[in-house]
Amino acid sequence: MIKHALKSTMMSLICLKSYGQWSAEKAHDLIYQGHDRSDCFKKIVRTAFGDEFPEDADAFSFVTLTDLKETAAHLNIARGETFADLGCGRGGPGMWIARRTGADLIGIDISTSALASAKKRIQHFGLEKRAGFRPGNFYETGLADSCCDGAVSIDALWHAPDKTRALEEIARILKPGARFVFTTWDGNIPFMPKDHKGLLENSGFEVEVYRETPGWKERQLAVYHGILDSKEELIHEMGKKHATPIIKEAKSVIPLLDTSLRVFVAARKR
Repeated sequence: MIKHALKSTMMSLICLKSYGQWSAEKAHDLIYQGHDRSDCFKKIVRTAFGDEFPEDADAFSFVTLTDLKETAAHLNIARGETFADLGCGRGGPGMWIARRTGADLIGIDISTSALASAKKRIQHFGLEKRAGFRPGNFYETGLADSCCDGAVSIDALWHAPDKTRALEEIARILKPGARFVFTTWDGNIPFMPKDHKGLLENSGFEVEVYRETPGWKERQLAVYHGILDSKEELIHEMGKKHATPIIKEAKSVIPLLDTSLRVFVAARKR
């Protein structure tokens, strides 16, 4: 418990440096509130992603159309089954996958602003009675043992400093044979292992797919440089307190990308 508390304190310091907020919940509330009011930010991402921009998902992440298609395929889930989207944000990627597969969705996030936006978007995806969103985190999802036929997480697992505890919670909520499919970063990011394979295997998973996502660095750099080049417009659109976390992230993460790797992972619970 002491080790977990120390990791949480360190993550709070990283959050302060990266977003200008001590609390991850507060930082992401501001980010999502700003995202909802900014056409400029969406234009930056759309330009950087080109044909890989998943228009419907409209996510605050680096997920591509290819990522979503591969996540849906490797999740191996069908109508009448249920999957969890952990760190779901505004819900777009999870609802995109639910619509494509026919499965039901439970989205979980720490940000009340993100969850409110997600609930408003359910009708847009035609997922009335098939999608729900609730507060929680990687350590405490609030879900029952073996209740999910699958789980996904898009660019969010890095926020959990105690990866072992997070993966054990994900394994707990999954049925035997169910898959956890996610994107995240390896390498030079605090609390990121060199790779996640050993942690997954020690937490009861068999790794089926582990690969770098094509073109990730070029897109991420294009988004961050676009943010810095357009920071005055973003501040004007979002307001300074909402734009500041996004601008700080761009400044702090760019130097880390040369020694990092964004990966796509599919693992099956044994």
